[in-house]
Amino acid sequence: MAKLKAVEYCLLRYAPNVTVDEGVPIAAIVIDPSNLEKGICAMSIATDWKTRVRLIDPDSDLRMLGALLTEIRNRLLSKRGRCEMLHQLEDSFSNVVQISQRRKCTIAPSPETIEDFARGLLERTNVTSPGLPGMRDATCHGTL
Repeated sequence: MAKLKAVEYCLLRYAPNVTVDEGVPIAAIVIDPSNLEKGICAMSIATDWKTRVRLIDPDSDLRMLGALLTEIRNRLLSKRGRCEMLHQLEDSFSNVVQISQRRKCTIAPSPETIEDFARGLLERTNVTSPGLPGMRDATCHGTL
């Protein structure tokens, strides 16, 4: 049996109007809280993120949002920019892309398991429910 590792995960959601509690999860982030600089970090973008965004905002700028997701992923995967990017996401990021509260889970720490776990989080979220309740649907269901 593989050694298990405690990780934290959160979801990014697209929220076009901050005055209305409505948004859709578009990406999942998994990190090693014991070593933010050099530990595990993965970001999985929903394969259908464009469809999810268009459901609640038909006029959204998908090119800009795609570039933003790429920048976030690149900075998270860079050991030098990871802590700064996490801090920016949690404290001072645009209201159009919001980060959920971090949650804990224990999983086998292989790159494939981490990627599968992140993708699974997105698949288990409720795309059509407004606001954070859809994000609460994504939980750790043991090891993957």
